[in-house]
Amino acid sequence: MVVFRLSQEEYDRLRAACVAAGGRSLSDFTRSELLTLVQTDNNDSVLEQRFVEIDRKLNVLHALVKHVSDRITPPNGNYHDC
Repeated sequence: MVVFRLSQEEYDRLRAACVAAGGRSLSDFTRSELLTLVQTDNNDSVLEQRFVEIDRKLNVLHALVKHVSDRITPPNGNYHDC
């Protein structure tokens, strides 16, 4: 058993993260997150995974913006005032 204290702000942030991740309970969520950090070779790999995911999401967003831009930009690229 592990017990530690949190400030109210830390508890609220942990609870919000649990809800956002769809955790069954705060205890299960905290255990899972902590074990994920411990089981990795080092903390850098966790950060690297997060950056890879952010990069992937940015690429998807870029493709969507390009798609929308292509649909609203006239073929000759000139805009005309109506």
